[in-house]
Amino acid sequence: MEPGIPAQPPRGLDETWPLVGRDAVIERAVSAMSGSSRTVLAYGPSGIGKSRVVQAVTERLGADGWCILTASGNTALSAVPLGALAPVLAGDPVGMVAAASDPVALYAAASATVRDLAGGRPVVLAVDDVSAVDPVSGALIAQLVETGALRLIATVREADPLPDALLSLAASGDSLRLDIGPLDVDQVSELLIRVLGGPVAHRVAVELHGVSHGNPLFLRELAIGAADAGSLVSADGLWQLVGEPVGTPALRDLIRARLRSLGDDERDAVERLALCEPLAFDEFTRPGAPEALATLELHGLIRVDESTARMRVWLAHPHYASAVRDSIPRLRALSVLIEQADVVASRPMNAGDELRVAVWRLDAGRPSDAAVLARTAALARMAQDRRTAERLAAAAVAAGADDAASLLLHGELLWSLGRADEAIATLERADRSARADGGPEHLLAAIGAARADVLGGDPLGSARGIELLESLEDDLPGQAARLALSKAVLLVNRGFARDALAQVEAAAASGAGTVAGDPAFEHAALDLARVMPLAALGRTEEAVAAAEHAVAFAKDDGTRFPLRRAEVVLAHALISADRLGEARATVIESLHEAIRDDDELTARFDEFMMGQVFWQLGRLDTAARWFRDTVGGAELHGPKSLREIALCFLAVIAAEQGDLAQARNLRARVIDGLDEEHPVAVLADAWISVLEGRPDAAAAMLLDRVDLTVERGAVGIAAPLLHHLARLGSRAHARSAADRLERLAVTSDSPALQRRLAHARAEAESDAAALRVIGAEWESLGCLLYAAEAFASAGQAARAAGHGREATADLQHAGSLAAACEGARTPLLRFAEGAEPLTPREREIASLAAQGLSSNEIATRLFLSPRTVNNHLQSTYAKLGIRGRHELQV
Repeated sequence: MEPGIPAQPPRGLDETWPLVGRDAVIERAVSAMSGSSRTVLAYGPSGIGKSRVVQAVTERLGADGWCILTASGNTALSAVPLGALAPVLAGDPVGMVAAASDPVALYAAASATVRDLAGGRPVVLAVDDVSAVDPVSGALIAQLVETGALRLIATVREADPLPDALLSLAASGDSLRLDIGPLDVDQVSELLIRVLGGPVAHRVAVELHGVSHGNPLFLRELAIGAADAGSLVSADGLWQLVGEPVGTPALRDLIRARLRSLGDDERDAVERLALCEPLAFDEFTRPGAPEALATLELHGLIRVDESTARMRVWLAHPHYASAVRDSIPRLRALSVLIEQADVVASRPMNAGDELRVAVWRLDAGRPSDAAVLARTAALARMAQDRRTAERLAAAAVAAGADDAASLLLHGELLWSLGRADEAIATLERADRSARADGGPEHLLAAIGAARADVLGGDPLGSARGIELLESLEDDLPGQAARLALSKAVLLVNRGFARDALAQVEAAAASGAGTVAGDPAFEHAALDLARVMPLAALGRTEEAVAAAEHAVAFAKDDGTRFPLRRAEVVLAHALISADRLGEARATVIESLHEAIRDDDELTARFDEFMMGQVFWQLGRLDTAARWFRDTVGGAELHGPKSLREIALCFLAVIAAEQGDLAQARNLRARVIDGLDEEHPVAVLADAWISVLEGRPDAAAAMLLDRVDLTVERGAVGIAAPLLHHLARLGSRAHARSAADRLERLAVTSDSPALQRRLAHARAEAESDAAALRVIGAEWESLGCLLYAAEAFASAGQAARAAGHGREATADLQHAGSLAAACEGARTPLLRFAEGAEPLTPREREIASLAAQGLSSNEIATRLFLSPRTVNNHLQSTYAKLGIRGRHELQV
């Protein structure tokens, strides 16, 4: 399928979705019902999945021989005696209704009917929406439970009271309350993957989780709406969202139905929030507003935030706002927006108030003047609201603020949203405007740095960015420090680590501070600029320390210093230092914030670094999913450079899994010339050569690239390349790698380099003891593939030395480690002569089990029976020589 082309969603998208993320609560309910609990009540808001949970529980109980009776509350029948239970007690419904006025006769008839239906089996009555059952049915249910005739499992909608007759049951010690909560991001991702039948970009799961609040019903309608609108697209086989997620008419009707009973004051408050949220409590100025807000809060339609000095009010669910907005007549919306803007503007305003007023007036078609729009665009960017900031900046330019500073702001915002072509055009316009007006040097330098940054986002654009900056150095001698810092980034992109650090140190020595009169800010900025060159030079500990200082300053500094950028750079340093757990935690937090704030560039770098983390951990399939996210996101939103690099990593992973055809296909999609710009293209070519049976050619490629990289000072890049050389399966190649690494170690005391040297030397000398030591070290860091390879080589060495027992232990340990590496088939893992390999299905199940999933969870995810999963696991244990899942490595 062509990237970015809307794909036909699966036919079953609008059918019943699978139940995901509820295993624990279902198990708890089944255990309670099978034990001493007489009553289980499932609470939660509409659409959260209470009924599906109860259905799953009753199916489990039915399979265990229980008699299952089902009923449901109905508001329309709540005044009809036995309206809920008459259909259930089908033996004599007319007689039952006739006996409704005599509680004793009614109970006798009902219990007799239950006994007849049960036939000696235990009975459970499942009631959906028990709050809406009629009083007679409620009383009868309580009697039947109290006397042991049946047990009750029921759903209770959030904020609805239980019938009086059931209060004593709910309060008893043998009653279990289940609070059905929203799905988390991972569960939303799993659900979407199963429904769409293919991989889903993590950012899609995060976005849909955010707008659905993890509510499965809302999630379903949002996905269907996105598919119907053509905004759910397949980019390179990966499901992506283009534009804002939109719900279906059914979802909007559902929300509107809930709001239909509101009075005039409540509806006015809801409409104001839909258009203007959040609003402070004292910004509702209409008579009756306080009472209306109290009513809305009581019914769970709004939420109140008291975390700030002024109490703020929001709609309870983000999709309420869009559903209400769609139902407001345009003239009414304009009136509300202008009225609310006037209310806030009539009082003393802070920066946030000024921003809100500007947005409301823009929404109403009465934008503020150009200066206000430009100022509020800057405020919105400081608040990380990039889409709003770009709207305001565009409106400011349209209103006449076409000066260089305003155009620079707009260009930077367009770039942050991934709109590179528009950004370049706007920044070039800013440059022309600045030069025509005789703008100050610092403004010209800022525009030049922004242009170079956008150029660096092109796969082969770093050289052009450097050329641009060098041309500006002669024109703007007073801005040498600023230009040097921008140039350093592009030099690192091209692997010129020594030159990049020299640029940073020259900027530091020039005394031209980034912020005049603020040495602490300047120190942090320079430290941040040093991180990437230091990491590339192999000075990983210094790089991490510099990044940590910059992050600490950014957290203390507030809004002036780019915290998210500092965290991205810190994550890069942590990855280079093999501190992968810390890097993963930093990146995932940054990614979720970037998705929330529409920060496309940061999101793309975070996705890419998640791929790097899992690749180094040896979790190859997981790494490939993150790199596919990078490719798909880069094709839709940029930067294009990361698309090419991620494709190369995907080719490497395919080769490490032994899939030559896939590796070739992925490498063929990379633009020509990337091998001259980025070493990962050479790495991909080397691994493909290994699969083609040309290991010497692979070694030559790697050594040539190492020579070029070392010449540029990038020891931190050369060392991993040499480690790959040591992993190609030849002791001669491992010896070459070890010799080169020893020479590099003279210039670097990086623990990461020392680890790779120790591994290469142990492989070269076939030293079983040394291989076990380095294998254990890799394992302690979580780098399971490298650990598996080291133990596999240790087993081979021990076998060659005649130490059979040690060889068996090493090879078994290597096998258990390899099982968690998601299909790895590297040369060093082809170890146990005559050993039976794991099948692809066994590898898949072993990997999931190694991650802690239960057999039932694995069965659900892979559409297998638990028995089949357990059979595959037993086969895996036998092949690996281990005793159970506790010996599979996580």
